Amino acid sequence: MALISVRTVPVGDIQANCYLVENTSTREALIVDPGDEADRIIAAVGNLRPVACLATHGHFDHIGAVDGVCGHFGIPLYLHEADLPKLTDSRMNESRRFARPMTVQTPGIPLVDGQRLNLAGIHITVIHTPGHSRGSCCYLLPDGQGIFTGDTLFDRGYGRTDFEDGNFLQLKESLRRLLGLQPRMVAYPGHGGPTYAGRNEDRL
Repeated sequence: MALISVRTVPVGDIQANCYLVENTSTREALIVDPGDEADRIIAAVGNLRPVACLATHGHFDHIGAVDGVCGHFGIPLYLHEADLPKLTDSRMNESRRFARPMTVQTPGIPLVDGQRLNLAGIHITVIHTPGHSRGSCCYLLPDGQGIFTGDTLFDRGYGRTDFEDGNFLQLKESLRRLLGLQPRMVAYPGHGGPTYAGRNEDRL
């Protein structure tokens, strides 16, 4: 079993959480949600060896530094297939509405629900959790070591659903799906501090 260390790098005006996920035995790493401030993320990586970026969804505050980070390290980007169009559309990724319009030139490698990845020696399971975004997904670490929930699940809350492809009923089903996992497993959200997978059970 890979021993995993997770470090949070809050980035941008919105303070979205970018995560550095390290395999401590190899110093290889994954970068989850490089949303802004590419230079800051690159500096935080230090002597780790990133092998891939993973985006929990395609909103601008989670993909804004993709080109800078992926380009610097020469690594690919993975995200759910339903959010691939957001990379190249500033309206769909909401940057036109909330920030300076931006797009991503780095091609995304599409993911689907249930897909298993082996990156940096870390086995990751993709869990499609639509609601906040059509292509929102969570990344489950092995052996209950944690889950990256993006804007699906926060501490004492969940992502907004008033976007073009948001859907509150889908989000509720996605949260129920997360409840089926280990309810006390640590969850690393897209904003705010860590929580646990069953945090919002009383709201469903």
